[in-house]
Parts: sequence; C-alpha cells; structure tokens
Amino acid sequence: MCGISGIIGPEWHPSQLESMVRIQSHRGPDNSSHFISNDLHAGLGHNRLSIIDLASAANCPMTDHSGNLTIVFNGEIYNYIELKDELSDYNFKTSSDTEVILAAYTKWGTKCVDKFIGMFAIAIWDENRKTLFCSRDRLGIKPFYYYYSGTTFYFASEIKALLAAGIQAEPNWDQWSTYLRTGFYDHSEETFFKNIKSLPPGNNLHLTKDNLDIQTYWTISENHNPSMDSIDQHAQTLEELINNAVTLHLRSDVPVNINLSGGLDSGLLATYIEKLELGNTLYTFTSSFKDKNYDEYERVQHLGLNEFINVQSITLPDSIPDLAQELLWHQEAPFGGIPTIAYYNLHKTIKQYGQKVSLEGQGLDELFAGYKYYEPYHYADIVNKNGWTHLKNVMPNMTLTETLRQQIICIINNNMSIQSQDGTYPLKLDCLSQHILDNEIHTTEFKKPFNSHLNNMIYQDLLHTKLPRVLRMNDKLSMACGIELRVPFLDHRIVEYAFQLPNEYKINSGQGKYLLRQLGEHWIDKSYISKQKVPVVTPQTEWFKHELKSWVIDTITSSSFKSRGLFDHKKVEKAYTNFLHDEPSNSFFIWQWINSELWFQRFID
Repeated sequence: MCGISGIIGPEWHPSQLESMVRIQSHRGPDNSSHFISNDLHAGLGHNRLSIIDLASAANCPMTDHSGNLTIVFNGEIYNYIELKDELSDYNFKTSSDTEVILAAYTKWGTKCVDKFIGMFAIAIWDENRKTLFCSRDRLGIKPFYYYYSGTTFYFASEIKALLAAGIQAEPNWDQWSTYLRTGFYDHSEETFFKNIKSLPPGNNLHLTKDNLDIQTYWTISENHNPSMDSIDQHAQTLEELINNAVTLHLRSDVPVNINLSGGLDSGLLATYIEKLELGNTLYTFTSSFKDKNYDEYERVQHLGLNEFINVQSITLPDSIPDLAQELLWHQEAPFGGIPTIAYYNLHKTIKQYGQKVSLEGQGLDELFAGYKYYEPYHYADIVNKNGWTHLKNVMPNMTLTETLRQQIICIINNNMSIQSQDGTYPLKLDCLSQHILDNEIHTTEFKKPFNSHLNNMIYQDLLHTKLPRVLRMNDKLSMACGIELRVPFLDHRIVEYAFQLPNEYKINSGQGKYLLRQLGEHWIDKSYISKQKVPVVTPQTEWFKHELKSWVIDTITSSSFKSRGLFDHKKVEKAYTNFLHDEPSNSFFIWQWINSELWFQRFID
C-alpha cells in the first residue's frame, strides 16, 4: 500500500516530482524514491508502506529485467501467488506482488488487469515506446488523480501532490454546484478542483505522445439467465466466495487487525477470520462515543470472539474542530461529517498500536440491500412484474401506506429525489447563494443497466452515489495514518455474484441481506442476525445543537463564510436558529456549510 506519482512530457523539472513524493510521505513511510528517464521525458515517484515482501528489492519504482518497463503501484494483488504459477517463465527476483504485475504485463499486456484480484492503482512506463499505461481497480478502492495540459501529464494518489507539482488550485464550480444542490460527490470523474480528474474505477488509461485514451475494462452487466438454485445452494456458493476472498485478503508479511462495529458485516468478517484458525491473536478496533446511545463497543464484546484483543477508540466533542481541519487536508474534498471524523480518530488509535493492515466489512449493505431505503425498489419490481395484488400476497403483513405507494409509483416512473437514509431531505436549497443556484450543473442521471429497479439502485450506490465517496474517505483517512485498509467483501467475484441473485434472496419479509443472514446463522449470535440495519447513528445532530454550537456559529458568522459566495448567510443563520429550536433528525446541511468553508480556507484562501 503506497502513494504513487508521476509526470510525463516535455515541460517539467525534477524538483516537481520530488515535491510530489515528499507531500505523500504519510502514504508510504517505509521508503520514498523516484525514477527519471534518461531523456527527462518521464518521472515516476513512489512512497512505500511495506506489506508484502519487506525487502528493499521490492521497493518501487521497479524496473523489469530488460530495463524497459518501470512500474509504480499502490494496492495489493491478493492472488499474486496463483498468478506467479502462471508466470513461471519469468525470472522473479522478489516475492512481491509488484513484480508479478510487471511479469503479467510483459506476458498479457493490458489484459493483465482482468486476472487481478485486488485493489490497485498502477502506472507502467514503457521506455522504448514512450507510452504510459495506467489502471485503477474495478471498484475504485484505490485512488488515481490526474491533470493533463495537452502536452504534460501529471498523476498521483492524492490531489495535494498535483498541487505540489505546481498545478493551480481552483474550485470546480460545476462540481461545487452539483454537491450543494444535489448532495452528489465522487459520483463521476470530476473533482472539486478545476481540471483535475479522477480515473474512473474499472478503467485503463493509455498515454502516448499525441493522445490520452481512457477505456473501460470491467462493468457489471445484466444476467439474463439467473440461477434457479435453492437458497441453500446459493448460501453455499456465497460462503465459498467469502471464504476465498477473506483468505486472500489475509495475505500479509505484517500483522493484520479488524475494524469492528456492532453490525452483521464486521461480525461476519471477524467470525470468518476466527473460523480460519490462524493460530495467532489479532486486534480488533472499534470507534466509539462516551454516550451509550451511540456506542457499539459493548455489542462488539458480546460477539464471543476468542482470539481477539478488543480496543476502543473514543471520540470526544471538543476534539472535533481540530480533527475536522486535519482530516480535510487529507480528504481534499467534502466528507461525511462526525462519523468520518470518528473513523479517522480510530485509525490514529490503530497507528498508536503499531498496526499497518486493517480489514473492514464494507460493501455488504450495498450488495445485498441492507438499507431500509432499498425496500420500495424491491416492491416496485414486484408491482412491475405481477401487479399490486401480488405485492399484497407476497407481503401480507406490510402496511401499504399512501406515502409508500407514492414512493413505489415514483420509482416505477423513474422520478425519485435524493433522500437521506432516514427518509428526510438532507439539503437546504433555500440557503444557497444565487451564484450557485444559477450555475449550470452536470446531469445527475445515472445509468440503469438492469431490468430490476432494485439492482439499478444497488448499481447506483455501488458505482456512483454511496460507495465511491466511502471508499475515497476511507482510503484517505487510513493512509493519512500509514495504514492499509482492506475490504474483502468487495472482491469483484462477490460483487458479480450478488447481481445474479433474485431480489427475494436480498430482501425477504421486509428484511435486507436475507441470504447473508441465512449464511450467518451457523456462525454468529442470533441477536446479530435478526437486527434490522439502521443508518449510522452518531451524536452529530445533538452536538451541533449543544457541544459544537459555538463552532457552528463561529463558522457561519465568519467574514470569510459571508463573502464566500456559496450560501445566503442570512438564511443560513435563520435556518440554524430554527434547527436549534426544532427536533430535527437530519443535520447534513449544517455539516455541508462547515465542510465547504473548511475546504476553501485550506485550499483556496
């Protein structure tokens, strides 16, 4: 796990590359190095966090035997041992997965990425052809940002490295308007910085002297002949996939630990790891708050895991302002509020314990419809196929309220507006400035490649509206602490399999993750299995009304906030006064005010 950077073209100086490497040192504290071609046309930089093959020979940039191909790589190829068997004609000098990529590229060319199981951002310079090949993993677990002037190409794991190379930091007003008016971010190649792009997940980038070309190598497609296997057969197949994914994700030459919450996903992950009988004691880390209403640490302790040492990381309200500013520098974009800050604090705790690799259970809620808001999409599929009468037959205990009925109709008519997970509208559009309201925004219509409303919503969450921002936030906050964060349930084979399943194996009798619950009955306490998924519960709303009230007021009444041109500050102050006197369930709009102001202070002012 590392930080990569590079400059290709005629118009740059080695000091720019050195600055890029230096500013990403937190991503790879074990080694920093760079490569510059003889004609000064290409430069590659690398910061290494040593996880697989700790020897210096495995450092990047790494050049192949011919001296022609040079690679910088961020991530892990978990099936590198199996691939090495297929590449036996290559004379390996290391036991690293990096060298396996070089060998695979030599043998299979750009098709090598189809064989990789893992998370990765790769850049390979071909000295003879004067070309650059880059690739990002299928789901975008690892980041890849770039700027192209038309003659010179810059890329890095973090945007701040591009800024360190001299790229001017300017706001991308289209993206800011989209975020403030719709709540969408990390949903496209656009970033919050003008002219700085993100390579889309599952895409390759080819750079030649005269052309930059981006091509998709992986998509999730409709399965027109879904399996008719029984639920027991599906559970067995899924268990085999999970077992293999978890086993591969445990490959490491340094100790691993687990990030636990009180939910089914992390409980399932920890139970599988315990079942594998590794024979050594692992740490588990849990993000907590002192208020028991928001603390799941006690629930984690009741999981009944034997070979684990549980560690609790507590986030206090008075630490939030400083942590928010610190984290914003690493995130480089708006992020998810106090839950994300608390998760960052957790990783600071993990770092204190000297741990370098963490596993978490991210992804199952999206893949197996774990959130309550997925249910109307499932009902819309039932109505579409067999009518309203059949819906009542399938769900005899469901109360079909007029609100739910209208929701289903809107879904069928493709007319659903953005909502938060608790069903409320998360934005305060009347508080936006006229400048933002007048600015033209990119369309937020997403592809609907499936015949199922439920699968289309899962697809949207997975590739556009939910998972991409979670993965970006988690990569940045973990790497800020020099920690590799692995997500075994996002193995692309599990993702592809989830889209083959019938809806009723995801949502059944009003409960999501049905197949997973069937699978977990043999391994996890029934209280975990039966628990209905709820949105992440944190004290954000309560703290914005009490403990963090002065911070909010100082921010929204500051001269910079008033002159920023993003919000109508008088309406903001009125909305916050109403917030203090009401009983709101949603405080996203307040975080949006603070988050935006912090970004402009840090990167533009």
